[in-house]
Amino acid sequence: MVSGVVDVSDPNHPREVYFGSAKFSTLKDMTSDLNVDIYPEDKFSTFPDPQLGIGSRIEIQRALPVEINDGGKNFIVRTWKKQIGELLEEQNINLGEQDKIDPAKSTWLRENLKINITRVAETELKEEETVAYKIINKDDPDLEKGKSRVDQTGKNGTKVKTYLVRRENGQEVSRKLLNEEVTIKPQDKIVYNGTKVVVLGRGNATWYDLISGNTAASNTLPRYSYVRVTAVNSGKSVIVRIIDAGIQSDAVIDLSADAFSQLAPLGAGVIPVVLTKE
Repeated sequence: MVSGVVDVSDPNHPREVYFGSAKFSTLKDMTSDLNVDIYPEDKFSTFPDPQLGIGSRIEIQRALPVEINDGGKNFIVRTWKKQIGELLEEQNINLGEQDKIDPAKSTWLRENLKINITRVAETELKEEETVAYKIINKDDPDLEKGKSRVDQTGKNGTKVKTYLVRRENGQEVSRKLLNEEVTIKPQDKIVYNGTKVVVLGRGNATWYDLISGNTAASNTLPRYSYVRVTAVNSGKSVIVRIIDAGIQSDAVIDLSADAFSQLAPLGAGVIPVVLTKE
């Protein structure tokens, strides 16, 4: 049996001729034996009628296969239409105002042509975001230094942002901020910090070398507490930890040599100081 294209004068719709075996009495059996497919859109004829059982000449004129990618979905249609616009109408494929097509609808159909349709949708999208509260610090001269109090607790607010979102074939490609509106205002947290200096004592400071580091002895201050010692004459200060007691003089504090030397030369021996809470 001989088969092949016998007419290519219309490359979009070639004619093929096949010879069906006399062993079969239906077109379906003949084409199955020939491994030939006939699509619903193709035109065909047989002679003589396969039912006679003497074999048939099968002539097929093919509809043009066109591949379409519609929004990411690929499929093939077969047609006798001439232009892309006619094919879309035939297949009931409608384009939205913003949809894109390549090639243009006026393009003539031809072999191996692929049509790409990009589905474009623009929608408004609202997103809610948290507006963090601020912490406002204020000084309180009546509150002891180092202490603080919360006058107003903080509460987060919310805002709504409206975007114009553009999607192509279901995938977001851009978004444009249209509006931003605070729906719940945040409430600032207000914290008052004490600035009041608590004076623990005034008087003379001495030193002794049985202790080291920023440490001191005191007959009145709690052991292991911290105190700032400020020299009246120089304004220099040092923070020391009380680790001892038993001062035999009228000094309000007995500093280590290390601490005393940060306020005055060791040779000074005794200096006036102010003790404040740290």
